Parts: sequence; C-alpha cells; structure tokens
Amino acid sequence: MCSDSWATFWRVSTMLAPDSRAILHDLLKPPPGSALAHGVGTTFTVDLASALGVPLSFASRDLGGSPDPIGVMEAVRSTSDRVDVFYQAGHAAVPAQASDILAFLEPVLHPVRAPRPGRLFHPKVWLLKFLDVEGAVAYRLLCLTRNLTSAHAWDAVVSLDGHEGSRIDAANQPLSDFVAALPGLCTTPLAHARRERVLGLAREVRRAVWERPEGVKAHAFHALGITPRTPVPDYSGYRRLVVSPFVDDRGLAIVSPSSRNGAILVARPEHLDRLDRVPDDTEVKVVSVLAELEDDRAAGELGGLHAKMVVVERNRLTHLFVGSANATHAAFDGNVEFVVELVLGAARHSVDAFLSLDTGLGVLLEDYAPKTAVDDPEQERRFILQDRLRQLAEKSWTLEVINSPLLHDLRLRTGTALPAWADGLVIELLSRRGNAVRPASGLPCDEVFSSVDLADITPFIVLTLRDGQLTEASVVPASLIGDPEDRLDAVLARQVDTPEKFLRFLLLLLGLGGEPAPGADEAGDGSATWAVTASQGLFELLARALADQPRTLDDLDRIVSRLLRTDAGRAVLPRGFEALWGNVQQAREQLGAAT
Repeated sequence: MCSDSWATFWRVSTMLAPDSRAILHDLLKPPPGSALAHGVGTTFTVDLASALGVPLSFASRDLGGSPDPIGVMEAVRSTSDRVDVFYQAGHAAVPAQASDILAFLEPVLHPVRAPRPGRLFHPKVWLLKFLDVEGAVAYRLLCLTRNLTSAHAWDAVVSLDGHEGSRIDAANQPLSDFVAALPGLCTTPLAHARRERVLGLAREVRRAVWERPEGVKAHAFHALGITPRTPVPDYSGYRRLVVSPFVDDRGLAIVSPSSRNGAILVARPEHLDRLDRVPDDTEVKVVSVLAELEDDRAAGELGGLHAKMVVVERNRLTHLFVGSANATHAAFDGNVEFVVELVLGAARHSVDAFLSLDTGLGVLLEDYAPKTAVDDPEQERRFILQDRLRQLAEKSWTLEVINSPLLHDLRLRTGTALPAWADGLVIELLSRRGNAVRPASGLPCDEVFSSVDLADITPFIVLTLRDGQLTEASVVPASLIGDPEDRLDAVLARQVDTPEKFLRFLLLLLGLGGEPAPGADEAGDGSATWAVTASQGLFELLARALADQPRTLDDLDRIVSRLLRTDAGRAVLPRGFEALWGNVQQAREQLGAAT
C-alpha cells in the first residue's frame, strides 16, 4: 500500500556517484540491533499515504513487502509517540480514500506557518536518534531534495550516520538551531511532551560525531531562514555545476557567480525559458526524456528533475551542496531551507566527474533548446489559490465534540474572520467526504457537522478553494476539543473485524511480527486459526507479556473490552479467547494485590 511512496535517489553519501541508488525506506531503517528513540522530519508538501510508510521503516519487525492494514495500523500506532513531521501548512495532499489508519497519524503531523508572505517552509530533513539494547546512542541525518510524497522524479540525498560524542561540536550548531526552531513555527502549539522531546534532541545533537563518507574531508550544515541574517553558503569557485529544477536570475547570481573555468546549469526547461540572461560562461543542460527511457533502471520509475545540488571547485577541493534550496532568490531571502555541504578532493570528485557519461549525470542530459517564455494566466491563478489556501490553513481551527450516547456533533470554529475572498470555501471532514459545510466569508467560521459516528471523529478537515475550473485543496488538522478517550479504540475495533484480523493484531502487539498466523480457517469462524495459535503457546506469550510488558496488555484490554460490548464484537474474538483473557486479567489483579 505504501511502496510507491518511497523515492529512489542519487545517493551521494557513499559512492558520491549520482547513479548510486537509495530507497527512503532503507535510509530510515534503524541499524541492526537498534530501535528508533525519536525521529524528526521536515518536508514542504506531504501526502498522508506516503506518511504512513514512515512508521513501517521504524517497525521493530519485518511486516513483509506488502503489509496488510492491520500491520500498517500497528506500526503507526506503536511509533506515533516517537515521530514528529513538520510541513508547510496548506500543503497536505488530500488522499483519494481516507483510511481509518490515518487517525493514528494525527499526533505525528505538525503544520507550520510560512516565514513571511511570499516565502515558504521548504526543508527536507530527517534527524533520527536510535538506541541499541545497551542504551548506546546512534544518530542519522538525511538531507533530501524531495518531499514526503509519492512523486517520481530524479532526486538526491546525503545520509550521515553518527554517534554521541563527549563534547559540543560547533559545526553542529546550525543543525541544532534548525531543530530547536521547529516547535515555534507550528500553527498550533505542540503538546508539551513533544515540544520538550524535540528541544531535547536539538540539544543532544550538538554533541554528535558524524562518520564522513569515504573521500569526504569536511562537512558543514546550512540552516537558511531560521534567523533574519542567516549567512548564505559560500558558492565561490573557478568551476561549478548547478542542478536545480527551479531557477531565476537573482538566485542564479547567488549560486553561480562568475566562473573562470565555466559553469554548467541543469534545470527544467520551462524555468530556463524565463531567465532574462544566462551568463556567457554557463553551459545549459536539461534532463533528457529519451535518456531516461533508455536507462532500464529508470524506465517506468523516474521522470523529471527535482534534485538540487551545487558542485563548486576551489582551492583544489570540491564543495558539494545538497539540500532543499533551489537556485531562486526566495531560497536565500526568507524561505526556510536546509543544505549539507561536503568537501572532497577535486582530483577525484571534480565537476567533470559528476558529469561523467559512465557514472555521472552526463548520460541523462542533453543541450537546452531555448524557447520564448509564454505567460500562463492559469498558472498565475493557481499560485494565488495556493497562497490563499496557505493563509486559511494557518488559521486556528477548532473542532469541538458535542457528545451524545450514539452519534456526535462537531462544531467547527475559527477565532478570526474568514477573508472576503474565501467566498465559496468548502470544508469537509476527511473521514466523511461529501458532507460539506460552506462558511460565509467576512465572518468567523461557526459550522456544525452533525451525527458523526465515534470512529469518524477526526481533527483532519479538508479545505477546498475554487477559481472557475481550478481547485486547490489541503488536509488541515484542527484542534480537537472534547476528544473522547476511546475514539482511537473505536477506530481500531472497526479495522479488527474478523477473528483472523484480531489474531494478527494480537501477534503484532506481542512483538511476534511478520506473517499472519498459519492455519487460517477457510470456514471463516476462526476456530482453526485459534487452535493452531493456541497450540503455539499463546497463553505462555500472554503470561510473558504480563511479566515483562504489562502496558502491552493495557492496549489489548481496551480493544477486547470494546469488542465485548456487542454481539458483533464478540464474534470477532476467536473461540475460547474470552475465557483465556479472563484468566489473564485475574492473574493481573493477583499480581497487583501482591505488590
């Protein structure tokens, strides 16, 4: 379900060759013998289906190549308190189908405000902390050029592994400052525990000691837009390669000042067409569609350019910059961006080496054929729609749950008036698309979603703006007031609706991982599955959990209690489980009394 969300990258962290491939799923995976302690990710845009794939990388057991919904749900549920993803408000893509599993992403996703009008939160960074069984700390930093989406494009990544050092390294300060700034950028305050954990990671990473890839002599981190006077990286040199899908004249002047030995610029042709002037010393290239189709590794996988790299030669060294910053003025004048700089020997890692026809970019490139840029009024209207959607997404939205015995009403409000241009705004619950409200512009929003089932209560709302035939939409998390304590248990129970699914969930919860329990009953009543699983010692496993990880049984107790409330729920429990569970609960009470 999530396989399409993992990007293929030019991995410049190991071989420093653009034809070295890496998959995001593998890059996020904990080292052998370690588990995720905390992960912080940033992205400009996010789609929720791709975000579901992140916890699968951190899962402590192999869920297989095509994990079932129960496995995905348990992976998300079990890691949601250790993962924080920050993204630009108004840029959460609306999924084609809203799965119940998305409810477990609610605490993970944090929209942030644009730094200022006309600028964006644009970094693509993952900072991960791992712990092994002895408590030793390991870090991983991924600096990407792509967002957390399922888009297929040519991208790049720098991956650095590290460990905990004994002293603060000043070179880590930009990374520390970047992570520490994230909670303050959010549209709504982070929960106290999450905020403190992010700030704690920011402090800890100052002591990180990074293992440089082979051939790397030095490294540096550049966090742009966090403070008003963030210094621009030093792009000076006598020869350079600039790879940037988006480019404008002022940005090009920053990343590619005069080059004694010439420069090569690789960008998307539609953006090259809009440049007023390309410097005389610059050779201009584009990614060849034909080259991609002839590359059997890329055919059907990748299309278009999204990588952002600058390679500069100076003082017999090559400085390689990889990160989120395009060669645009906005990237260096207000956008929040993050770039990693690696310093290499120029003899082996020259600009020409990166353009090699054998191992480099050269095989993918062709000469740029200039065309006259044509204004696109529709594109301008779309930019305006996107900007307005960001403004709406940054508002303080609240959803108050008005409880009732069976169904619930959700009251949607904003503290401030909607702009006059918001006339025609359509708002839906992500869990109940098609049941929309249309608040009046010029007034604070005060609308009600009526008769909502407990499992359909969600803070995720969908905002849709329209301009003629153009539409822009985003998922926006509202602050949920009066959130029922058992709401997520109801969501889980709705997914665990057969004896086989219940056993799958139970085995995952107990850490048995992997494949569904063998011996599934073809008749569908669960008796054969239960017999096989019982013969494998499930009672012993529950008893071990009782002694070693009682909190796991607390999770299981909530779902069992919910299933026992109805005849349909009881039918989900395998034959004989209710009696077994009663014995486990009795043992828990006796142990509690003994202590």
